Amino acid sequence: MVLARYWPGLVTLVLLAVSLGCNSKAGLATYPVSGTVTYQGKPVPDGSITLIPDSRQGNSGAAVSIDIVNGKFDSATADRGHVGGPHMVRVVGLDGKGDGDLFPHGQMLFPDYETTLDLPKEGSTQEIVVPIDLKMPRRR
Repeated sequence: MVLARYWPGLVTLVLLAVSLGCNSKAGLATYPVSGTVTYQGKPVPDGSITLIPDSRQGNSGAAVSIDIVNGKFDSATADRGHVGGPHMVRVVGLDGKGDGDLFPHGQMLFPDYETTLDLPKEGSTQEIVVPIDLKMPRRR
C-alpha cells in the first residue's frame, strides 16, 4: 500500500536519472595519441603531458594526463584518449633521477611548458619539442 503511493514519484525519479545519464559527455568518442617529447635535443626522461580541450575555441570534454617515459607517451597507458579538436597542452618534464619520497620522479628539467595542438578525430602521433630557452630559474 505504501509503495503504491510512492510509485509514480519513484518512476519519475528513475526516468530523470536515466535521461541525465544519457545526455552526459561521458559518452564522447575518444581517440588514441602517442608520440615523443624532447628538450635540448634529448628525450624527456620522465614526466607527464596533459591534454585539455580548449573551451576558448568551442571544444569540450574530459582532460587526459599521460605519463612520459624515456621521451615517449601513449594514451593507451592512461586508459583513454582525447576528444579531438583544439587542445591546450601542458608538459611537465622531470630528470627521472628519483631521490626517495620527496621527488620520486626526479627534479624538474624546465618550468611547465604550455602550448596548443589541434588534434585529429582519429589516432595520431605527435612530436612535442620543448623550446631550448625554457630553463629553470637559478637558485640563489
